[in-house]
Amino acid sequence: MRSEPVLAERARPARIWASLGAPVSGRHIPGTATVAVVAAAVGFLACLYTTGNGSNLDYSDAQSHLTIARRIFDSKAPGFQQLGTVWLPVPHLLLVPFVLNLWMFSSGWGACVLGILALAATTSGLYRITARLGYGRAGRIAAVLVVLANPAILYTYTTALTEPVLLMCLVAGMAGLAHWSTSRRRMSAGELAIFAGIPSGAAVLSRYEGWALVLTGTVFVLVAELRRSGQWREALTMAAGYAMVPAAAVLWWLSYNWALYGNPLEFMFGQYSAYAQQKNITDGGLLPTKGNLGLTLWTFHWSLIETVGVPVLAAAACGAVLVVFRKGLANSTLLVAVTGSAYAFALLSLYLGQTAINNDHSLPSTWWNNRFALTALPLAAVLVAAFTHEVARRRRHRPWAAGALLLALALQNAWWLQDPTGRLAILAEGQMSHQSNTHSFAAARWLKEHYTSGGILMDESARGNAVLPTMGIPLANIYNRAAGEQFAPALADPSRYAEWVFVNVEAGGGPQDSGFTDLVYQAISADPTFNARYAVVFSSPAHRIYERSTD
Repeated sequence: MRSEPVLAERARPARIWASLGAPVSGRHIPGTATVAVVAAAVGFLACLYTTGNGSNLDYSDAQSHLTIARRIFDSKAPGFQQLGTVWLPVPHLLLVPFVLNLWMFSSGWGACVLGILALAATTSGLYRITARLGYGRAGRIAAVLVVLANPAILYTYTTALTEPVLLMCLVAGMAGLAHWSTSRRRMSAGELAIFAGIPSGAAVLSRYEGWALVLTGTVFVLVAELRRSGQWREALTMAAGYAMVPAAAVLWWLSYNWALYGNPLEFMFGQYSAYAQQKNITDGGLLPTKGNLGLTLWTFHWSLIETVGVPVLAAAACGAVLVVFRKGLANSTLLVAVTGSAYAFALLSLYLGQTAINNDHSLPSTWWNNRFALTALPLAAVLVAAFTHEVARRRRHRPWAAGALLLALALQNAWWLQDPTGRLAILAEGQMSHQSNTHSFAAARWLKEHYTSGGILMDESARGNAVLPTMGIPLANIYNRAAGEQFAPALADPSRYAEWVFVNVEAGGGPQDSGFTDLVYQAISADPTFNARYAVVFSSPAHRIYERSTD
């Protein structure tokens, strides 16, 4: 009697292994849950490591994203207007429930929980796409390993950066398109809207790469349906079914900008827009990729090499050749091309000067925005799956294919781990951000340790001041630009509102409307009575903290 449970337990790993190569059955793809659980476990371990050494908060942008999410309900002026217009809203809205607790906010664990869920969704989504493309167990696992065997990718999913949410939504939208295009049962336009349109709409409101997915996805649906039915009416109905949710998302974003800022294109041309930031960089002669195709390709692909590695890119290149050679311009080939839409958008954006990327092979040589190379991750993973599947099609080749893939990934990781912050662009960028903000973090930690009560006046939007999670103080106690109408009175008469004043003494110069200028430091420098009312309690080469000395 006791032997039956034992035998069942022993048979479970075999069943799980078999499920990873089992055929697709309608909406059910065996092995999806297994991949999601494994990915979540790996993500949790990665979070334990990065939160243990604090590197999950190295990126200033990561701290800003945490802050935006929390100030929706915890600030001097709470509300959805706190979403702002610099970044699209979905990553912050998804973060909100995970930063309700102050410790989850200040430690970054709120972002970690979201990242774990996003990692599970991204890997299981890639697994489902490769399964629907007809790839066997070897190909499916290869796609998953491209993500889970990469330290830089795992690190990104432990932060509050927008890439994890973007990739999750992109892959979910692609998985929905793969479901529709490969389904034996003819799916309705409504089903396509649910399974592909909704996640694509979420991608649209996560990052602008999502807009490229919707454009290419709509063209894909149109072409695939024309091939299937031969009727323009049916093709247009299906394309509209897919695009209607993302189109509604775009209209909402334009309406939001119009309602709050009086300009539907505020996100494109406003004070804090990418356009304004890139204009400053261009005027300084620091955007050589603009209009230079060769330098664009060189810079971006070095970021890609130093993010996913040479073995993955070599396998992906071979996979691309095999996909085109085997399938030509079949729907499956077009679907693979759709997974590269975000990658193409990133290249175009860099060429047009809408983004800037710097690495150790760029001009100038530094580390900046290398995480944008992750937009190529879905395409790379699917192409690696295609190559691995093709090599492993013959039974006698499977052990060699599996061994070669594992050996290549192991050697790549061994080389990376000899100098991770020197050989992985995303980690190098994070370390540089940490080092450049050493004084900022020190000032924030000092205030966290010594704060008792009272208001804090600071310009959190100024250069080097995006440290509110590290500070770990309820945002409702802080007078900053996000405080709305309460910021100007506090700026004019600090002693009436603030017990503490936090300033960046390096960011005092510049035009009044510059997002990099510390308006608080400008104001107190022009106030001859300020030093009579406040005393310096912390000082570093970059920051000062004042405490009110008189009532």
